[in-house]
Amino acid sequence: MIIRQLYISAIFVLTLGSLLHAQNENDVLRYSTTDVFGSARVEAMAGSFGALGADLSVVNINPAGLGRFSKSDVSISLNNNYIETFGTYNGTTVGVNNNNFVINNAGVVITNDISQENTGRKYSQFTISYNRLKNFNYQRKYEGQNFYSLLDVFANIGEGIAPPAIYDERPFTTGLAYDVFALDYDQSNGVYTSRLTMGDNYHERLINSEGGMGDFSISYSENYMNQFYYGGSIGFRRVNYYQSYDHTETLLDTVGTSLRSFNYMYEQETQGVGLNLKLGLIYLPVDEVRLGLSYESPTILSLEDNWTADMTATHDDGIKYIEPQFVPKGNFSYNMTTPMKVRGSFAYIINLRGAINVDLEVARYGQGKLRPDQSQNSFNPYGFEIENAEVNNQFRTVLNTRIGFEYMILRDFFIRAGYAYLPQPYKPEVGNIMKGNQTFSGGIGWENDWFKIDASYRQTTLNYDYYAFDPSKIENRTRFQSTLHNIVISAGLKL
Repeated sequence: MIIRQLYISAIFVLTLGSLLHAQNENDVLRYSTTDVFGSARVEAMAGSFGALGADLSVVNINPAGLGRFSKSDVSISLNNNYIETFGTYNGTTVGVNNNNFVINNAGVVITNDISQENTGRKYSQFTISYNRLKNFNYQRKYEGQNFYSLLDVFANIGEGIAPPAIYDERPFTTGLAYDVFALDYDQSNGVYTSRLTMGDNYHERLINSEGGMGDFSISYSENYMNQFYYGGSIGFRRVNYYQSYDHTETLLDTVGTSLRSFNYMYEQETQGVGLNLKLGLIYLPVDEVRLGLSYESPTILSLEDNWTADMTATHDDGIKYIEPQFVPKGNFSYNMTTPMKVRGSFAYIINLRGAINVDLEVARYGQGKLRPDQSQNSFNPYGFEIENAEVNNQFRTVLNTRIGFEYMILRDFFIRAGYAYLPQPYKPEVGNIMKGNQTFSGGIGWENDWFKIDASYRQTTLNYDYYAFDPSKIENRTRFQSTLHNIVISAGLKL
């Protein structure tokens, strides 16, 4: 076991930060990336709507599009989301699926005819709405053989800390493993050694995520001469995120050790609120062409994490576990600033019966920042210098592309289609570049002078790598592919 300990002694370096401090660059990426969860009309066009408008969903794409409303409007969109996820880990592939139902958006647009003022301004709109930005409801799973173990990491990060202090210094990791006799302490050199052998372990991990992220928005927009539209929105962001994972390793070689398997359980809940500003313009140089430009400010988030961990170990004489009163709990408040986003849009109107729209979105993910919570009144708050350096080192600026098509094939009846390509946010030198995430979508809609109803189907494929620990070892990588199937139904009244 000592030979094994020396062999893996280097792996704790990259894992140390994420295990000792719950907030890291992955949190910045999680709350900086957003999707277009909108009406069925917008979803059917893959979220490409920046130069069009007259839809509640444009609040989060280009608020100038609200200026296209000439009547007051109230609408709601419901989304059924089915997700299939496959994880490949050292040659073994397993899959899980789950289904959930959410509200994509809802709100009211109050339109005022101001053309009688003879200033060139035709209509103004005041809008109150909710738009979902991200869905965290999904499961992932992986399993397979590996020599490297989470237990080795726990042993390494406890080095130099004697057992009486380990429960204060490493309560969520080494302390738990030592308490269930999965680790032993060598007093002569101050290190912990695992009760693993030189054989492989069989790993199984189930990861469950819940919650979502959305903006409650207050917007104002205007129409000038049916040629120039402008608008702005203040977004009050709500973050609700929960994740738990259950990690089990079973020894395949048990000669010379009492340990047979261990199970590590971790839970984290994040709640937060934030504020952002969105501004937009749409210009019609000619009737057939529309040009859009919008800016989304960084979102300033105030977040609070609560987390806990537990552990059991099966030995040849039975199961060892942590007494409930000794299960550790953690709490930490902090702030985050997500990167700004800029969107440019082009639309071409087809014989007054349809349109093609192209949106290009620039997102500088490397500009996200973690910041201390000044309200904690700490004399020397943790400054996140290491984590922010990793954000800048790992993430890059990307150009997200969305293309949408709409056409009226019969009176008041529309067909729609869309495609989106979202590059991976990682820099090439990180070694985590895979093909980008793609969306294919389509839908139908019907409307008259007072009512509208739309339906859409959107399929998004996500590719991403996951490391349970030590990303320097390719053996610890799980390659996940998730396919999201979204069916959205929208209904609205023109008032």
